[in-house]
Amino acid sequence: MNKKIRNLLAATVIFSGLVTFGCANDVKSFQTDLSKQIETVDKQYKQLDYLSTDDQTTLKKELENSKEVEKSGSKSDLEGEISHLKKILAPFESKDRKIAGEITTAGELRYNAAIDATNKEKLTDLIAKSRDFSDYESFEKACQTALIQTKTQLVEAVSNQANVAIGSAYIPQTDKVNLTAIIEKIKKADNITLAYSYLNNLQTTTSQVVSRTKENESKIKAAEAKAEADKKAAQAAAEKAKADADRVAQEQAQAAQAAQAAQAAQVAADTSGSINNTNHTKWAVENGYNWHNRKGHSRIIPPGGSLPPGYHWQV
Repeated sequence: MNKKIRNLLAATVIFSGLVTFGCANDVKSFQTDLSKQIETVDKQYKQLDYLSTDDQTTLKKELENSKEVEKSGSKSDLEGEISHLKKILAPFESKDRKIAGEITTAGELRYNAAIDATNKEKLTDLIAKSRDFSDYESFEKACQTALIQTKTQLVEAVSNQANVAIGSAYIPQTDKVNLTAIIEKIKKADNITLAYSYLNNLQTTTSQVVSRTKENESKIKAAEAKAEADKKAAQAAAEKAKADADRVAQEQAQAAQAAQAAQAAQVAADTSGSINNTNHTKWAVENGYNWHNRKGHSRIIPPGGSLPPGYHWQV
């Protein structure tokens, strides 16, 4: 064999060795990547709080299978398993989120005053079983059933409270419109979690509206009471003023009558008496005569003078 041929054969051997070495390194790299992916999936799935025991078993089997593939020397198998593991958790995470949302809602609702003892017991039982249930489908259905029953009861109770508030004659118009709108949202909500968020809003809003309505009622009734009191006071004042005016008029009339009577009595006394007890002169006219024909038959009597016999006082 000449030197040129030996060199060519040597080069071929070296190249073949390099290719084999490179392929081996590629396989090892994929094995390392798969090992890391297995570790990641294992860690992440253990952080899920609401996985059924069936799903946990399925995941464990998937990870055990991945470990077997890891031992394979096939690059395509390793690459395919890595891709598979990257997607494997998505449906389980979705299940976990759904159960988590329903359990959270159940936890909030079991302390709601509008829920009866039977529904509270169902919700409490679901919460207790949420960390250890075998089949996702049956447990999720149980959650849905309990929450729908609770929703029905809660909607009725809260809506009744809201409708009582809406029916008040003292509710502010803006509050009336707001409560009506929330009730309509609850009726139309097809998502239980969304419906409960509206219910919470309705309960809170109803409580606030009832408080404002009571304040508004107190203010309106106080204003009405004041207006009525003012009206009665004005009426009483008018009646008193009239009574006072009538009393004064009556007293004045009585005083005038008394004065007239006293004056008449005085005149009568002065006229009928035989002594001029006034402080001025008086005319005495002979009986049978009057003021017009008194001439020659009359006399002027000074104060203190006596009425002559047969004469009378001329007033």
